[in-house]
Formats: sequence, C-alpha cells, structure tokens
Amino acid sequence: MNVFNSVYAGQYDQLYAAKDYHGECDLIESAIKRYAIIKPQSLLDLGCGTGGHAVELARRGYQVTGVDLSQSMLEQARAKSAALPEIQRPTWRHGDIRGFDTNERYDVAAMMFAVVGYLTTNEDVLSGLRNIRRHLKPNALLICDFWYGPSVLATRPGDRLRVETTPIGRVIRGATTVLNVTSHTADVTFNLWSLEGDRVTGETTETHRTRYYFPQEFALFLSQSDFALQSLSAFPSLDAPLSEGTWNALAVARAV
Repeated sequence: MNVFNSVYAGQYDQLYAAKDYHGECDLIESAIKRYAIIKPQSLLDLGCGTGGHAVELARRGYQVTGVDLSQSMLEQARAKSAALPEIQRPTWRHGDIRGFDTNERYDVAAMMFAVVGYLTTNEDVLSGLRNIRRHLKPNALLICDFWYGPSVLATRPGDRLRVETTPIGRVIRGATTVLNVTSHTADVTFNLWSLEGDRVTGETTETHRTRYYFPQEFALFLSQSDFALQSLSAFPSLDAPLSEGTWNALAVARAV
C-alpha cells in the first residue's frame, strides 16, 4: 500500500497543525510514571511520521529512535529535528513495523495516532507486536492507541472535507470511508490538493486501510506476543472508561 507519499507528507503538518503533540507526550509520560518499573531512558517511536512525538520526547531527555515506512515522512522528521542540539536529535530509521531491526533494545515503545491500525490482518498484528517485543527490554512498556471497534460500528465514519490555510495558500483534503465489518477494517480514501492562490501545485489520492480493534481481541494479540495488558482506557486519558462514544482507545502493556 503506497501511503504518505511526498505530496501528503509535505502537507501533513499543516493538516494536523491543531494536534496536541505536547499533551499526548504528557500522556505518554503519565503512563510511564504509573507503570514503569525503572526510569526509562530509551524510547522507540513506531510509525513516527513527521516526528511530532519523537522530537518533543527528545526535548524531554529521552534517547529516541523513530521508525517509519514512508521515506517522505522521515524527510520531514529529519528537517524538523535539525533545530535540536545534535546530541538530542532522534535517530531515524526507515522500516516496516513487522520487520525492522535496529539491533538495539529499548525501555519504552510508543505507537501513537492509531499506527497499530495499519497492521490489518491477524498475521500482520502478531508479526508487528512480536517484532516490537523483540526490541524491548524485559518489563519495558508499549503505549499505543487504536480505533475502538464498538464506537466505529456505533457511529460509522462518514465523508469529510477539510480546508486548511497555509502561509502560501490552502490545503484541501476530502476523505471517504468504507467499512468491512468482517475484516474489522476501514478503507479511507484521501483526495488531497495543495493550492497557491487558484493554482493547484500538488494533487494526490491515497487509500489507507486501517484496522479497528475490540478489547478482548487486542488483549489476546498482546498476550500472544509476550505482552501483558496493564491498562485500556478512553484516549486521551489513563482513567476514563471506554464506551460507544470512545473513538480511540489507549492501551498500555508490559513486556513479559
């Protein structure tokens, strides 16, 4: 699946300018404070994208390695981290969650913004989680969020149109979603246009297949990958209970 190509990657930060990366990193640190056995130093950011979480966590003193399948997204992340002192800059790795190899082991793995949803088959999920576990020290934490199945089925995502103003023009993104309730997946087709004045400077269409999960299902995947679920709550909280109004669930698991 060809997703997050150069056009989408180039406009990604404008489209998600309102995303609260600082608050989400606070949430990650709250999970660490509550569940970590020892104070962590190294952190693996999986599906790091343009580095929104990784750069902020590096500023907070973590030794961060960011992994992403999109070279275009990693180019944006490298540019974003260039302002950091060299000793603080994350290490960026191109790779697939199911098969990357950094030859290192980490204290924490974070997989935010529903990245785990890109593991769409049972085999993909187990391959990805087991490869992550292979990169973690004993008792390390995995922190991730995902589309919560009961809410997806209750509210059914519809078509959306989003327009963002940039310093040089506008970014327009349309999204159409088709659910497959048998495979627990949603095919989200994005049509994206970049404009300078009335001139189209970039255009792309991408279909992102993402998986939504149910609580017992996700707990089982974790246990089969040598993780023990510690917490499952309504994102972005460690304490809020899940409900049919919860679009995203937050999971914290420990490597065993």
